[in-house]
Amino acid sequence: MSLIRRISTSITSTVDRAVSKVENHDAIINAALRDTQQAAARSRVRLERVRKDGHGLRTRRSNLELAVTRWTERAKSIGASDEAKALECLRRRKECEAQLRNLALSIDKHDELEARIVDQVKKIEARIGEVSQQRNMMRSRQSVAEALRTINDIEGVSYGEIEDTFDRWEINLGEAEIQMGIGSSIDSLDTEFIAEEERVELKAELAELLQTDEERPS
Repeated sequence: MSLIRRISTSITSTVDRAVSKVENHDAIINAALRDTQQAAARSRVRLERVRKDGHGLRTRRSNLELAVTRWTERAKSIGASDEAKALECLRRRKECEAQLRNLALSIDKHDELEARIVDQVKKIEARIGEVSQQRNMMRSRQSVAEALRTINDIEGVSYGEIEDTFDRWEINLGEAEIQMGIGSSIDSLDTEFIAEEERVELKAELAELLQTDEERPS
């Protein structure tokens, strides 16, 4: 194996291993898709140039065909009066006919090349559409997989762990509220009135119970 081939093989295997470890598949596909789209854009530009060249060849063919007709008519018009000029007209016509034959071969080759390029550009654009569609499908599948994984992670947490998490959350919020002065302060006077009102209600309830017992027949 030649040195260049060994180096190429080594680089390729290294790149393959590196790519296989990359998790961001979306970024890889996007990069490849972007490069392909740029290549397709360049191909379309070059195709337009090829078409322009073909148009130029056909225009030249039309001009030569007109020239053949024109030199023929000139030879006819002066054939009887000026033989030398008539023969020169026929010589010019032969030159145009020879150019037409060579030009016909060029046009055939050009048309074949243009058709091949058009076919290749169509295949590239079709492949871009397929890759884009497949990428969108994979994105959707990944979104669903991530949602299911999140659900499974939540379901894998015990109820006690969730409650502990809420408790820690409550503690952290309470500490933050105290530090910010958000927590409610205790009103001692209000507390005293509440306690006295509760004691009066309880005494009234007790008196009602005692009175009921006295009125009950023995």
